[in-house]
Amino acid sequence: MELLTIKGTNLNTPVYRGFASIKDIATISAPDTEKQDSNPDGLQRNLSEAHARAGYSYAEDAKKDPDRCRLWPEVILNVRDTSVIDKPLPVDEQHNIFKIVVHEERIDKNRELPQISRTDGNHRLFYGEGHPKYKWPALDVPTPFAITIGLGRPQETDIFVDINHNQRAMDTSHLLHLRTRLTDSEDLATKDPALWIASELAEDPKSPFHGIVYRGGEKVKVQGLDRRVNLAQLRTSAEMVLKESIRLRGVPELRNKYVIIRTYWSAVKGVFSEEWADAKKYLLLRGFGVWCMAILGAEIIDRCFNRGIPPSQLENEMADYLSQISRDVNWDRKEGNITHKGGRVGARELADIMKMSLSDESVDMGNFIRELKSLY
Repeated sequence: MELLTIKGTNLNTPVYRGFASIKDIATISAPDTEKQDSNPDGLQRNLSEAHARAGYSYAEDAKKDPDRCRLWPEVILNVRDTSVIDKPLPVDEQHNIFKIVVHEERIDKNRELPQISRTDGNHRLFYGEGHPKYKWPALDVPTPFAITIGLGRPQETDIFVDINHNQRAMDTSHLLHLRTRLTDSEDLATKDPALWIASELAEDPKSPFHGIVYRGGEKVKVQGLDRRVNLAQLRTSAEMVLKESIRLRGVPELRNKYVIIRTYWSAVKGVFSEEWADAKKYLLLRGFGVWCMAILGAEIIDRCFNRGIPPSQLENEMADYLSQISRDVNWDRKEGNITHKGGRVGARELADIMKMSLSDESVDMGNFIRELKSLY
């Protein structure tokens, strides 16, 4: 196999960079997977098959859907055993063009320690040669690569750690917002109804979240504008309502479900107006608070349906339910009674406690229980 490359220096490490078919790069390389007993000094983590399958599908779709641009960063290989290649041959030395000849017949893929190691990009290359179980063909799709030659294992480990340790995860809200921009509204409603609802809550002038949702990008302070909730939290809350509410499942069309959910949040804003207005002091609009109120919202929505509440009275009735639990929770982040809770587990625990105070009868169950305790 011949690889045409350009020789250069990446920071302080000599590399040969080029393009080749994914299947070819996968064929000549292998991961150095850490195994506690047989290979304790390996580089690679345990393979995530889902991640590897996603990488295969992404690359395969580049040929199936050429109108949608796709690319990924170069994979990085290290030739540990230099006997499997010839010394790089100059093709145009003036422009640093070199040819690397790889002797495939000298490569034994059954070795525990690979002769050409995948320093970075194992998940992208793992199914590059295809897979008989899934009946996947080899990926004859070009990929960029960078090859280092003769780095010792400690040096390669340094690079592996630097690449993976210094990566900063992209802000989830930013990625979700980009999805809403790239996806037609009807398609988004079908593929990701929770994200569609969250996006509508952020953009709809009638929504209590309008103007206060952070959707990613640079956090620029605008006078009079306080973005207190992020899009990712709002999407999760929409998922919770859609999953938890039994009666919403029978509501036709996502737009109708959205209006019901928007009405609920309007009731929340009305009942907890002080907490809604000050996200720095109160936990209501933090992720934990939004998720907790979403779970409670599914219960309140179902109760309103069960009682046959008409749309014109829906917000008032929801507010009445919320008023029943408003005295049970102090959302103050410093002096409140829920500062020890957090995350999705804490949100569910608090929502379940608040549900116990809800009553469909004229008797306020929360007050009833409180007065009952005086008889202990």
